[in-house]
Amino acid sequence: MKKKLLTLTAVLGIAAFAASVPQAEAIGYCSTTYCAGKSPDTKCACPPGTDRVGQPTTCGTGSSWSNCWYV
Repeated sequence: MKKKLLTLTAVLGIAAFAASVPQAEAIGYCSTTYCAGKSPDTKCACPPGTDRVGQPTTCGTGSSWSNCWYV
């Protein structure tokens, strides 16, 4: 009985830990089509052709994504 209780406790502990780990979320590249109709706070990645390809940014207000370029 003690062994079953210990096993159950371990399984529940692992399940609780797994539930607390944030899930990965696919984020698309910023583009006028990706950001169309989305909030300016929507996360996206700097698109190819910019200085910081793949770095996180937001849709913002328009298609400039100024933090994707070195100044």
